[in-house]
Amino acid sequence: MNYQLLKSATQENRDNYLRQELGMEKCEILDKYQLRSNTDLYWERHHEHHPVQEQFSHKCAKKASPLGMIFHLYKLCYAKVKYFDQNWDDFAPCVYNWQSGLFEETRLSDMEFIKHLSTGIMLDLRNLAKINRYEDFLALCNYLEEQKRNNLLRQRN
Repeated sequence: MNYQLLKSATQENRDNYLRQELGMEKCEILDKYQLRSNTDLYWERHHEHHPVQEQFSHKCAKKASPLGMIFHLYKLCYAKVKYFDQNWDDFAPCVYNWQSGLFEETRLSDMEFIKHLSTGIMLDLRNLAKINRYEDFLALCNYLEEQKRNNLLRQRN
């Protein structure tokens, strides 16, 4: 693809060409977060009454997993992306339904919470973003894995 030519293309044409490289699941994420490409080939968020926010480059979007894209939007570090990518079978994407007062499993693109399947522990993506020290994140991972082991032992007995 001729990226130099795309930089001068119209917004609609540029978005259409770039989206073709990403696949349906990543495009759902772009749609949910209302991301559009700019002339530097970065995906950015436009909100009325707020400054435009560059989120990530198209190159990053191509390389990242869909989960990695969402984690990037929530400003989660690489260690978190790596851990959840490697252990995603232990988790499910969830959203809070205010009408029922319950958490519901959802598509990855709609995820706001992560449910640890073996324990039911809910992790809010905003709270995960607040964990800044690697040691604190490692403690969370160890806790989740310990709880999973304990639940498996209880099920066997």
